[in-house]
Amino acid sequence: MRKTIPSILVWLLFPAFLWGQNEKPTPLLTSKDSVLLTVESGKKFIYHPVKAKQTLFSISRYYQIGLDELFDHNQELRNDPTLTLGSRIKIPIPNKAIKRYKSSGFIASKNTSIYYVVQPGDNLYQIAKRYFEMPIDSVLKRNRLKSNNIKPGQRLHMGWMGIEGFRPEWRAAKPSQESEALKGHFLEDKKKRKEIDGQGVCSWPKDSKEKGSLYALHREAAIGTTIQVNNPMNNRTVYAKVIGRIPSGYERNVEVVLSPEAALKLGARDPRFFVKTKYLK
Repeated sequence: MRKTIPSILVWLLFPAFLWGQNEKPTPLLTSKDSVLLTVESGKKFIYHPVKAKQTLFSISRYYQIGLDELFDHNQELRNDPTLTLGSRIKIPIPNKAIKRYKSSGFIASKNTSIYYVVQPGDNLYQIAKRYFEMPIDSVLKRNRLKSNNIKPGQRLHMGWMGIEGFRPEWRAAKPSQESEALKGHFLEDKKKRKEIDGQGVCSWPKDSKEKGSLYALHREAAIGTTIQVNNPMNNRTVYAKVIGRIPSGYERNVEVVLSPEAALKLGARDPRFFVKTKYLK
């Protein structure tokens, strides 16, 4: 029988996630761990090894990645957010997080090793020069290779990553066109789903410094679809991706919980304000 870690549904932790962006996350890795890395369409991804008591909330906070993006790269977690002990969560890694060499201030106990997993068609030149911008000799020496011959599945030690977690500034903010893109998804999805009008209070964490993500919590909208939210006071409209349900602790008159970026696009000044919505079921 597989050992599993009952993960608290991430949307129940949504408020804590937003307000905790400026706090230093608790290390989820040690120097004795290692992370695997692959490259897909020019983008680097690591695979975080799940340990006891870790949740999607703690992982997303540790790597400074939005819950919506975390789900995008791990689709199986949308239907079942339970984390399996020893499984690996796919996470995009910015180049700034990779330490290719040991600098003068390098402390081994504060870093974990990164291993590139060789894919079919790879060659050592491509991995060293194109993916990591390193001399081939450095890769050969670090991995004690006697030749340039490598094979799929082989793991190459390419560098290190700090165990303190990622810095927010390492991740680029999503483009301002995101709302327009989500509007397109909304118009496309409404052709095959039922559109429902709603209204009520919009709640959002005003003190959060999080930027760049347009997502929402709603009680009935289909998860993964887009919701249209309108502020009738200024007639501004924003489209946001529904990533979960509103926690039971919220009052019934709360129609939607928005990310800070989505609320600010509506011109929000107060942490609670009236909105009208259109959502899909």
